[in-house]
Amino acid sequence: MKLKITCLFFVLFAGISHAQENKAEVVKELIGDLVTIESADLNENSPISSINKLAYEQASKSIVLTKDNIQESLNEAKAYKSVILTVGVHTIVVVNDLLKSKMSGSWGCKMPWGKGYIQKGSLKFKEDFINNIIGIPDTQRRMMFLFK
Repeated sequence: MKLKITCLFFVLFAGISHAQENKAEVVKELIGDLVTIESADLNENSPISSINKLAYEQASKSIVLTKDNIQESLNEAKAYKSVILTVGVHTIVVVNDLLKSKMSGSWGCKMPWGKGYIQKGSLKFKEDFINNIIGIPDTQRRMMFLFK
């Protein structure tokens, strides 16, 4: 009986460890070469937190997004090659098409198309207009990283 419990614990631990490793790889694949990542730089438990730090250091410009500045920030993003958005340490989005947009009532402007992941235990993929990925304006910290 003890051996069965030990084996079960080992299998569960290995599965959890593997899932965490996959989170880091999934996020790395999403952002491609936009952010330079050394393997030691990516926190396997919270890869989005690591990307926040690295993107802040490497982006041409970083903007804290609010309902008041999002329209101006999205207009400014058109002058850049790539855009990454993060919400706290649980959501990451790469904006795919700044021209494909839809009006958002909660944000009060047209929001572009993107794809990304929301971390709720595991990473959940979502491809949609970004307001449907980053949520409604609230007190969470939303960052926009612009890359030339």
